[in-house]
Amino acid sequence: MLVVEDGAPAHKAKITEKARQRLGIKQLEHPPSSPDLNPIEPLWFKVKKRVQDTPGAYKSLDSLWEAAKVAWEEMPDEVVRWETSKMGARVWEVLKVHGRRTRF
Repeated sequence: MLVVEDGAPAHKAKITEKARQRLGIKQLEHPPSSPDLNPIEPLWFKVKKRVQDTPGAYKSLDSLWEAAKVAWEEMPDEVVRWETSKMGARVWEVLKVHGRRTRF
């Protein structure tokens, strides 16, 4: 199994590295300042906000999973379409700045 992760602290933690090694997961590297072209990021932000606003979401792992599941399932299709429709602009911006940081 291969995984691509960004430079988030949780992805670099020793416990994460040990888990990857134990499970035989290979990590694919990418430049630390590469622009994020993943349309899931703004959607993930919306899911996290919804979970944070859900009473009792953090009382147990099961309640956290349930809150995340509900938040994702209730995400309006229009919001998903809106975020993914921006991919052309994101790609164009990355090309324009030769892979450096963008406004996204």
